[in-house]
Amino acid sequence: MGGTARSKAFRWGAAAVAALAVATAAVPASAATAAPAGDPGPQRVGKAPKAPKGAVRTADPAPGAALDLSVVLEPRDPAALQRFVAEVSTPGSPRYRQYLGTGEFAKVFGAEPATVQRVRAELEAKGLTVGALGADGLTLLVKTTVADAAKAFGTEFDGYRMPDGKAGVLNTRAPSFGGRVAGEVSTVVGLNTLATYQPRNTGLKGKAHKKQTATAPRALQPRLTGTTPALCTEVQNYLADASDPAYPPLYDKTDYWSARSLATAYNMANQVNVQTGTTVAVYSLENYDPKDIAEYQRCHGTRASVSAVRVNGGPTEPVDPFGTGAGMETALDVETIIGLAPQAKILVYQGKNTWNDSTLTYQQIVNENRAKVISVSWGLCEIHTPDDVRTAQNLIFQQAAAQGQSVVVASGDSGSTGCYVPIDAQGTPDPEVPDQDQLVADFPSVSPYVLAVGGTTMRTDITQQTTWPGSGGGVARGISVPADGFQAGRTGAGYADACAAAAGTTCRQVPDVAGVGDPATGYPIAFGGGDYWGVIGGTSGAAPVWAALLAQANQDLACQANGAVGDVHRALYQLPATAFRDVTSGNTNLTKSGNFSGLYAAGAGYDLATGLGAPNGREIVAGLCKAVAPSAASAFNALTPARILDTRAGIGRAGTSPVGVNGTVKLKVTGVGGVPASGVTAVVMNVTATAPTGPGYLIAYPSGTTRPASSNMNWLKGETIPNLVTVPVGKDGSVDLFNAGGYTAHFVADISGYFSTEAGGSTYVPKGPARILDTRSAIGRAGTSPVPGKGTVSLQVAGAGGVPATGATAVVLNVTATAPTSNGYLIAYPSGATRPTASNINWLTGQTRPNAVVLPIGPDGKVNLYNAGSGTVHFIADVFGYYTAGAEGSTFHSAGPARLLDTRYALGTSGTTPLKGGTPLVLNLNDGHTLSTAKAVVLNVTVTAPSAGGFLTVWPDGTTLPTASNLNWTTGQTTANLVTVPVVNGKIDFRANTGTVHVIADLFGYYS
Repeated sequence: MGGTARSKAFRWGAAAVAALAVATAAVPASAATAAPAGDPGPQRVGKAPKAPKGAVRTADPAPGAALDLSVVLEPRDPAALQRFVAEVSTPGSPRYRQYLGTGEFAKVFGAEPATVQRVRAELEAKGLTVGALGADGLTLLVKTTVADAAKAFGTEFDGYRMPDGKAGVLNTRAPSFGGRVAGEVSTVVGLNTLATYQPRNTGLKGKAHKKQTATAPRALQPRLTGTTPALCTEVQNYLADASDPAYPPLYDKTDYWSARSLATAYNMANQVNVQTGTTVAVYSLENYDPKDIAEYQRCHGTRASVSAVRVNGGPTEPVDPFGTGAGMETALDVETIIGLAPQAKILVYQGKNTWNDSTLTYQQIVNENRAKVISVSWGLCEIHTPDDVRTAQNLIFQQAAAQGQSVVVASGDSGSTGCYVPIDAQGTPDPEVPDQDQLVADFPSVSPYVLAVGGTTMRTDITQQTTWPGSGGGVARGISVPADGFQAGRTGAGYADACAAAAGTTCRQVPDVAGVGDPATGYPIAFGGGDYWGVIGGTSGAAPVWAALLAQANQDLACQANGAVGDVHRALYQLPATAFRDVTSGNTNLTKSGNFSGLYAAGAGYDLATGLGAPNGREIVAGLCKAVAPSAASAFNALTPARILDTRAGIGRAGTSPVGVNGTVKLKVTGVGGVPASGVTAVVMNVTATAPTGPGYLIAYPSGTTRPASSNMNWLKGETIPNLVTVPVGKDGSVDLFNAGGYTAHFVADISGYFSTEAGGSTYVPKGPARILDTRSAIGRAGTSPVPGKGTVSLQVAGAGGVPATGATAVVLNVTATAPTSNGYLIAYPSGATRPTASNINWLTGQTRPNAVVLPIGPDGKVNLYNAGSGTVHFIADVFGYYTAGAEGSTFHSAGPARLLDTRYALGTSGTTPLKGGTPLVLNLNDGHTLSTAKAVVLNVTVTAPSAGGFLTVWPDGTTLPTASNLNWTTGQTTANLVTVPVVNGKIDFRANTGTVHVIADLFGYYS
């Protein structure tokens, strides 16, 4: 340990260290500065780390050597956090899948402001530079030096060099804090820079197969086909090359599993009812080569979106597949997910492989909350992972569960002896690694907030599965779970109380589930700059398989309607045995580790070798999504339209500047414009974009949730475009209006109603579509003359178009303005009420503009349509249902926003050709669960790239094509409109009258 060297190197810190240690030194109280009354004096937080075996002591670190630290505070109520995670993850709980939105964790469970201030003050008083509080409300980032950290935390540092040549430092004592704040600090990460996570793959099987000739690009398929891609023929031929006797040829389903073959075996292939909006985060502690991903996509014909997010500068080690292996793990993870879920967007979060940066990488993934599935293929045996790291990262995984993020983790490749590391192909243990014969599981797979995935060997088909001996698993040493929790009654053979579980708890068992892990039956990947193909295995291949499966679930129509699957433990362990492919043979005893116990053998049901088993994919997806309780039933309350937002006039938002590029207006909708302060599930607003400086589109969604891929309206430079929106309300009573264009625009919003779970309100009766007004044809009004400027049409709706003569409180109309002789706008309002300032449709001279309108019916059964322009215009109105206080109506359920149809990407259709005029398109909403029994759905329908001017009709399947229309357009125009349409036979139909046009439909709610 070099005591003399240390005393010289740390002479500058001796006084501070002595002062911090005074509470435990044998010094008379009168000889020391007494602690304030009630202050217990300095206390150590956590445990001092141990130097890994094989680490060689070097010179003490330079005093000025930089350290980046994370001081992690305790949540304000750890027990409440644990309860909340259990409630949002347990089917049947009133809070089931009522997740926290982005940024809400800090408000609910972050440290109290006074706590943050106390800890910050102590750190700064000790001379440390403290950054802003992290988005989790728990993490203070500290930039310091070895010398200052030693003084501040009452420790010393030793220098070491690891067997791989990497140098680092180790704190010799746990960090010390003043007694008043020590209990408020959970841990400090970064004082130890030795040892790091390891990728959980086995390396390349056999030789690297180099492409011999350039290959022509394969025709790329749309990203949203729902079809599992096939491995291209030329790569199959590369892998089957038998020219080198030293390397036998490799064949699909015998020596490796291609994406399509594996998806078929696991019942994950050719997903039905697949949607957009799901993002998978790949956790990476290395660089990767985008050319590898491009080659994989070329071969499979996919075009999945893959992008890198570098954390704290990201890793610096170069990609080196033939040397250090850097880049191979990320290639395996990303390519496996692309093959099984090409509809998902992939974000590769890249951090340095240090304890602090590995923690920061998890924090950024979870704080940003952009991905609902997180795939992790890095780990270390539990007892070699520092205590501070396990504490900090387990807290991050709790936050992920609270936000509805699924964390999927490889269980390790060293069988039941998680610390075992072979140094050669014969499996000789690395003599520098301790504890190689111990029964130890991996971290982070032992966290109860991650799904731990073990490994199997599988050849030919699903019935030929056995346990891969390398499958990591076992009993956690330091983590217990409630005895009545998700693993209740699931004790695996060989279980022992390794964690000294307290009363009412048991030790966490892993793995939870399994997938192909054996490199002898592994995964084909592209690597080496896209010039090579090979087969690689490990539980880090199995983990992204399950990540892809959970992404498929999140993309499924039923889950899209009611929320992401989140922490799946409780729902997964409740599924019937048929949801899994049980593995009943083999064990995970790697005897070369020196352990011959053979305790963890596969058997019927749950075991510590392969968990619940491999997936029966579609049954798991159906089970997870059916477990979702529908959103609360709500009744409609109509309001006389009232303006609650006008960015031009400082209404609803401070200032009068336009909404910036990629800017968001957070609009408070509860407690304003007649909307009550509580009980509101969704609002109905007419939103207008005006004065845009270029083309763009708007996305409206609940505040605090992940921004969806759906859209509500599109505009061109200078246009004024309105559209009715029905949007769920965030937990804070707000909705977000996002300017997705590359230019500024002003937003205006007029509230016209809301949905509430409170008593009262009206329910919806679907009717029509039926035309009740056309001033061109004397329908609904005498004569065929246009409506004059400043003129009003008094329209009888009670008793017309399926609306009853009495009992209707509000009507759902699609109103179209056509043939205007000047610019103008429409104001729709109930008869007998004062005309509001809110507008419903804006038009330019000669334009045809439609918009949905929901408005109360006046006492005389009429509504008024006012032409606020100076020139004449014709009005058309089609009924799409009405609201009633009677018992015959349906209640509203908020859902989405979620994209159900996009003909550009074969979403909801069998091909990518545009809708041809005169040919109906049938959209099947029969998901077997939520939408299959819907009486009507609320959709935002957009048309784009029309070859000619025309109109679109949306109507219930199995009924006669009505004369009503929903959208009108000119050649090349992109336009949108809200449509509330009855559902018959679980289907709705779309028809354009002429030309060709692409159609997009986004779900915003349904009636049941």
